[in-house]
Amino acid sequence: MFEGWSSRVASIDVASIAEDELRTMLAEASRLRSAVEAFEARCAARLGAAALVRGATRCTQREADRAVARGELIAAIPAAGDALADGRISGAHLDALTGAAERTTVEAVADSGLLALAEARPADAMRKQVSEFVRTNASDLAARLAEQRRNRRASLVSSDMGVLHVEFDDTTFGQVRAAIDAETDRLFWADGGRNGAAEQRTPQQRRADAVASLILGRRTVTAGPPPVRAQLVISVSEDGTGEIPGVGPLPASEVARLACISDLFGLVFSSEGQPLWLGQRVQLADDNQWRALIVRDGGCVGCGADPSRCEAHHVQWRRDLGPTDIDNLVLLCKHHHHLIHDKGWQLTWSQGGWVLAPP
Repeated sequence: MFEGWSSRVASIDVASIAEDELRTMLAEASRLRSAVEAFEARCAARLGAAALVRGATRCTQREADRAVARGELIAAIPAAGDALADGRISGAHLDALTGAAERTTVEAVADSGLLALAEARPADAMRKQVSEFVRTNASDLAARLAEQRRNRRASLVSSDMGVLHVEFDDTTFGQVRAAIDAETDRLFWADGGRNGAAEQRTPQQRRADAVASLILGRRTVTAGPPPVRAQLVISVSEDGTGEIPGVGPLPASEVARLACISDLFGLVFSSEGQPLWLGQRVQLADDNQWRALIVRDGGCVGCGADPSRCEAHHVQWRRDLGPTDIDNLVLLCKHHHHLIHDKGWQLTWSQGGWVLAPP
């Protein structure tokens, strides 16, 4: 059935196609991939066992488990399966919905606006909304955190390279990530910062060296700006529950525990959710604004990249006298920041968040 598709796709000469046509074909291929993923999910649900899926496809156990989970969600929420089959959402979107359902209930996901949000935004850019949904709909955050801690694990594998794989609970992961981000930032400035870091090592190499530096105790003091963007930021609601942006929700008991061993910074939000009005008109966002941006955006609004990899973009550009006020700032990674300033990409407001689109 699929052999004809495979040969036709393989015969396409990408080098001879104009860019506009290539972008159209790429979008069509994405829709086709979504249709195939919907078919795979329905097949997995019919088979019902990850072992059977793995035997038929020779995929990993993790991929087989994901296929079955996708199929179960599609069976429970047919609209999500239709959206995937039509190419209105991707497999990554379906995984986000599946993860939300596993942490709450399928019924809660079905009755939420997450599917509509998935149709409007990239999967990685809706991470904050999914996390907020889980925080407000999870039945027992404390039990979930306790289960994560019971399931923590680490493995060391030596093949052609040594591999360290560690799984933490959300709180520990947030703390470890903040430490790694701070050490990575220190190494970035030690390598020469924006003027020379790229010549020393890649970002992936620098992050690997940061992990080794922290474990082996090689860290030394190096001049550079304070790593505000790598601090562990927790957004706390009126009911005492919290959220580590980009990681997940926390129960009130865990927030209270962290408050005993952490510095606290107060940020005031309006009833409409507007954070921290400072009104300062300076070229760069200050520390307080950075913390507010991390809480509000959670990361790059274009791809969901961690705040440590982001910059504050002025929606109304500085050259157009755009102020450095919180409602005129948005977090963007360097890549998407470049697309806006150099390639004409546009930011528009949709479904309660920013959407980045090509010209």
